[in-house]
Amino acid sequence: MKKQIVLALIFFTLLPSFLKAQEYVSTQPQNRNVIIEEFTGRNCQFCPDGHRIANLIMANNPGRVWAVNIHAGGYSPVTYPNMNTTDGTAITSGFGIGGFPAGHVNRSTAEDLGRNQWESHTNTQLAQQAEVNVAGFVTLNHATRTAEITVEVYYTANSSQSTNYLTIMMLQDSILGSQSGNYYNPSQMLNGQYVHQHVLRDVVTSTWGDEISPTTAGTLITKNYTYQIPESIGAPNGVNVDLNNILFLAFVTEKYDGTPTRPILNVCEIEGLEPIVYNAEICQGESYNENGFNFNNPAPGTYQDSYINEDGRTIILNLTVYPTHERNLQTSICEGNDFNYGVFHFEAPEAGVHTQEHVFSSVHGCDSLVIMTLTVHPSYEQEITAEICEGEDYKENGFNLTNLSAGTYNETLEFETDYDCDSIVNLTLTVHEAPIVDIEGNTTITQGESTTLTASGADSYVWSTGETTATITVSPEETTKYSVVGTTNGCEAESEITVNVTVGVSENDALNAKIYPNPTQGELNVRCTGMREITVFMPNGQTIEKINVNDDNYTLNMSNYKSGVYYLRITTENGTSIQKVLKD
Repeated sequence: MKKQIVLALIFFTLLPSFLKAQEYVSTQPQNRNVIIEEFTGRNCQFCPDGHRIANLIMANNPGRVWAVNIHAGGYSPVTYPNMNTTDGTAITSGFGIGGFPAGHVNRSTAEDLGRNQWESHTNTQLAQQAEVNVAGFVTLNHATRTAEITVEVYYTANSSQSTNYLTIMMLQDSILGSQSGNYYNPSQMLNGQYVHQHVLRDVVTSTWGDEISPTTAGTLITKNYTYQIPESIGAPNGVNVDLNNILFLAFVTEKYDGTPTRPILNVCEIEGLEPIVYNAEICQGESYNENGFNFNNPAPGTYQDSYINEDGRTIILNLTVYPTHERNLQTSICEGNDFNYGVFHFEAPEAGVHTQEHVFSSVHGCDSLVIMTLTVHPSYEQEITAEICEGEDYKENGFNLTNLSAGTYNETLEFETDYDCDSIVNLTLTVHEAPIVDIEGNTTITQGESTTLTASGADSYVWSTGETTATITVSPEETTKYSVVGTTNGCEAESEITVNVTVGVSENDALNAKIYPNPTQGELNVRCTGMREITVFMPNGQTIEKINVNDDNYTLNMSNYKSGVYYLRITTENGTSIQKVLKD
């Protein structure tokens, strides 16, 4: 079974002057108390005799001896009431229990003991001085089924081990069910059923205990646990956990020996304290600051809080916060009218939003607020001015004017608003004439030259090159189309121009470049001192190929070229030469 446990461990190595830090456990040396772990089952014929013997030992040593009945193994069926537990099975297996009934007295022997040996071993343990004292308290919250457990461990002498183990078990009494051999213990029969007592239901800590240290004389260890008590334990045919019939035992074992921890140095029953419960009601907007609780202006709802007071008692608050309802009413009228609704009165309010508030008292005595919000819609005459471009439509504010020429238009629209209030809208619409954009400039240049293009007819311009001036200068390597968008009064117009690029040829220049054979059907030899790059282009300036040379000789393969005229731009470290080539 999974358990949700919140642990808080505080270690104190105390000098005598600090012994006042412990609250529940004695600091004086004491003899051992005893826990008898009895391994039993409902189908075990002689187990009731073990119950009888353990009960007698407990009765002869009140407050010093506790029995724990662990149901596990083949003699413990899963029919109702199924009292098997995961922890009980692990403990039975850890001690290697084979025969039933069997028991361990403070886990002081390696082998389990028969029931006739329990009393003598118990007396031996009771007569020994314990190295450690154990005490604590538990508070149960029946509403939330939560157990708040505090255990204090104080070492009056040194343990032989540097690490010990603290175990907390939850037992349950008064579980009715069948039991073989019940005639050996008739005192536990009730109306034909056997009353099972001190049954192990769960281990709050880990099965073999939680590690604690240091374990030297004068050490006080305090451990706090929050344990959520299940509704039922056991599957299938589990048994409900009755909060009125449970108790908690805490014991310290000295060492971890294989699977079990042993021996048990001391044990105690953790005393229970019933919580003090306060039930309170307040209204939203109020605060509750009483009995050690502080709720400042909490939201509506129910709250539960708790704390442990100086006496170790759990104090619980159940707080109900009733809402102070705020209801919002909304309506509207036209300007110039009165409005009256219940306690709310508005006389000819002006256009706008108006509010009035009224306070009522609810059934819980909490004030509630009703807010009336009145929207007064104007009956207005509105003047609107707008601008558009020639050829555009105006379809706003209720108007529908289409395909308008340049000029100024004055239109009036009379209508009832969405709120049935009479209104007039006067529109003054200016329709701007669209600009006529022209481009001027030289449209034919020789490759390498530039030309200036000038746009006119608008107030501002954006060229296809990204420039925004009226005049731009371009120097294309090949024939290129340029466009410009002109804008005036927010109206746009576009114009285009094409700059044609021709090639200027110089066949005999100072570079003394030579190409042959010319015309050529395929390979063309190029000779020129200090060549860096050869560019092949067409008469219209379109580049066909660029070749990095870095040599004085180069063979150009024109086999895949179409027949026609081509130009070679030979770039050298001393200048440029342009040669004309005819491809057959």
